[in-house]
Amino acid sequence: MVWIIIIIFLGTFFWFGNLNVLTISRDWPLIIVFFGILNIFTLVKGNKRKKIIDDLERGKINAQEAETKLKKIK
Repeated sequence: MVWIIIIIFLGTFFWFGNLNVLTISRDWPLIIVFFGILNIFTLVKGNKRKKIIDDLERGKINAQEAETKLKKIK
């Protein structure tokens, strides 16, 4: 899923570059900011999964509840 978003963003960025809306030499920090934000969302999603698995291992929730919660994260 992350790669799809990256490809769409890069395609859009280069398309806007061809339309002279963005200049790659001037607006390259936008790419860095985009990847940073994408990385933050990926980390948050990974932390939610880890918490659910930890709760399952500690016996706070059963396997069925863990499965339901993990499906909601996707």
